[in-house]
Amino acid sequence: MHLGTRTILFTSLWWVMTTVSRLDAEEIKPPESTSASLPERVETFTIHTESPTNQELRFFLRTPKKYAPGKVYRLLFLSGMTGEDRLGCAAASMHNGAWLRLADEQDWFILTGAFTQNGGVRDRNLMFFYPETFSGKATLEALNKVAQKYPVDSQRILMQGLSGGAQFVHRFAIWAPDRVTAVSVNSCSWFDPPNPLTKQVAWLITVGDADPAASQTLEMIDQLKAVGASPVCRSYLGAGHGDNTFAGLSMAFLKCHDELTRKDLGKPRTPETPMSERLSMLGEKMPFVGDMQSWEYMPNTPENRALVSEEAKIFLPSEDVATMWGGRATE
Repeated sequence: MHLGTRTILFTSLWWVMTTVSRLDAEEIKPPESTSASLPERVETFTIHTESPTNQELRFFLRTPKKYAPGKVYRLLFLSGMTGEDRLGCAAASMHNGAWLRLADEQDWFILTGAFTQNGGVRDRNLMFFYPETFSGKATLEALNKVAQKYPVDSQRILMQGLSGGAQFVHRFAIWAPDRVTAVSVNSCSWFDPPNPLTKQVAWLITVGDADPAASQTLEMIDQLKAVGASPVCRSYLGAGHGDNTFAGLSMAFLKCHDELTRKDLGKPRTPETPMSERLSMLGEKMPFVGDMQSWEYMPNTPENRALVSEEAKIFLPSEDVATMWGGRATE
């Protein structure tokens, strides 16, 4: 099926939202004043980088409401839309009620960085979208810094990004796939191609059908499938760039993969063996299959799979995810 025809499928039917640091863990400190006040249980710290406009990169960390030492915790990395006030954007992540409630419910730490836009958005030498420059190393240092102080598994993080944030999180998941369990990519305007190691990450990609990036999103889904990944993709009718319609699906998706892999928190993980954590839930072994032409889902049986074309077929990892993704087909 040609891309133009494929794009029509999306018009059928989108934010309610190991490099070890040499700094001592106790250097994580209570927040200083910011352009947006921070709620309780939020700490801030800086990571030094070589970026001219991000030399002292500010990170914000929120602990779960019921945090207590004695178990290993998950961490969610949030990355919002690009704006002139990156400090304010990062601080605002700590005010997003829906994500905070979910993090407390699931016992997640939340981490976000105040990346400053530096140069043209496609300049791979300067822009934070590209983790190979400075942002990836800084994020790894931040994760390890958090893990020095708290019992957080920095090898199995969840990531969610919108617009400019989606630019960063999808590339980080490609650049350091052995650090990421699942990533939700929302309103990303263009993508880097995945590689074979990318299949160890669980992918959700959403876009509005009125977003100019709709066709690029379809191409990325095809590329992920080609390297062996099982991405979930969703387009939303009438939604433009940065629309928050996707939030419920994003939350259900990350919650699902948190629960599927929670038993592995704290265990050693290497680039060669992480797939063993998710083999039982890949592709045709997922419980539901969805049709991107009708946006309906059904139990994943050989008979139902045969009803859906390969290009429109999406596998869904749980009934909660399937319900947020589309409507149940008549049985």
